[in-house]
Amino acid sequence: MIETERLTLRPLSLDDVEAWTRFMTDGDARAGLHTPDPVSAEDAATALERFVEVAEMYTLVVREDGETAGFVGFIPRTMDWGDELELGWMLLPAHRGRGYATEAARALRATKDRRIISLIRSDNPASQSVARRIGAERERVFEYWGYETGVWVS
Repeated sequence: MIETERLTLRPLSLDDVEAWTRFMTDGDARAGLHTPDPVSAEDAATALERFVEVAEMYTLVVREDGETAGFVGFIPRTMDWGDELELGWMLLPAHRGRGYATEAARALRATKDRRIISLIRSDNPASQSVARRIGAERERVFEYWGYETGVWVS
C-alpha cells in the first residue's frame, strides 16, 4: 500500500470488481484508451482477473471519502523494439481534473529505478499532461491498436 497526500493506492484485487466494472462498461471513462469501446460486465470481470494476475496495478482510493477514483499501475509490454514496463492510469470521469492521476503516477514512478514508458494516444491531451507533470518526455510516435500513440519515457 502507498499513501500520498490525498490518496491511498492499494493493490488491485478481485474485490474491486464493482468499481472496475463501472470503469470498463463506461464509454466516457474508456474514451482515451487504446480499447475505448465499453465491454460487458462479464468481460470486465475477466479483464480484472487478468490485470490482477499479470500487472502491478493499484486502486486509487480518495482518503477523504473512501471513494474509488480509478486505477494506476505498471503493465509489462512486449513492443517491437523490446520489453518495456508501462505506467498507466485510468480515472473514473467524476474524479478527473483533480490531479489524482498525477499524484498517483508520481508516487508509483518513484518506486522504480529503471526506464518506464507510458503509451498515450496523440488525441489524449489530459494523459499527455500527466506524463509531462511526472517528468516524462515523448520519445517517439507510432501506431498502436490503430491509434497514433506517443511513447512517453521517464
